[in-house]
Amino acid sequence: MKFESKFGPAYALAVCRLDTGESVMAEGGAMVTQDAHVEMKTSASQGKGMGGLLKGLGRRMFLGESFFRNTFTAAGKPGEVTFAPSLPGDILVYDMTGRDLIIQQQSYLASATSVEIETKWGGFKSFFGEGRMFWIRAYGQGPLALNAFGAIHCVDVNGAFTVDTGHIVAFESTLDFKIRKVGSWFSTFFSSEGLVCRFEGQGKLYIQTRNPAEFGAGVGSKLPPRE
Repeated sequence: MKFESKFGPAYALAVCRLDTGESVMAEGGAMVTQDAHVEMKTSASQGKGMGGLLKGLGRRMFLGESFFRNTFTAAGKPGEVTFAPSLPGDILVYDMTGRDLIIQQQSYLASATSVEIETKWGGFKSFFGEGRMFWIRAYGQGPLALNAFGAIHCVDVNGAFTVDTGHIVAFESTLDFKIRKVGSWFSTFFSSEGLVCRFEGQGKLYIQTRNPAEFGAGVGSKLPPRE
């Protein structure tokens, strides 16, 4: 299996080339094209049985994401599937090699079926990060495609680093984090900066150059009211 990101960073497309019999899993609605012989199956989650069903149900209840995932398999001969996110932006291909990756819930796009995807309780420290109480935890082996709003920038954290919560895409589990005010309470409410996330430790942090919530608020205020 080989993932490739094309046409970035503004309108990136993830191209997945499958060898015969290989499968790739993706978010519902992410598929753009597929070869005619590539077979698609829809299931509640990557897991099997009741455990898989509960994982999928947990995603729907707590993440607000699709209850179903689509799996594409190259039947009989190699094939190609392409995926794209709903928002314009870049796509990062991350190779899972045994180290956990913590993903902001809307940044997951697709992955090899050898990569396990599950919800991760973030505790109350995540609750203040724009209402996100859950992160996605990815682990296992194989490629994984992440999407962002805008371009994706990788920061090699070695010590401490602070980022606005709305710009987080993903980070390696070797990093610890805490939600905090950008300054005093006066600065937090009147600077328009809101809350930030302070990372500590050593590992990679991936951020997006645009904030979807801020963009939506800015555009939404200029749209005509619904009739």
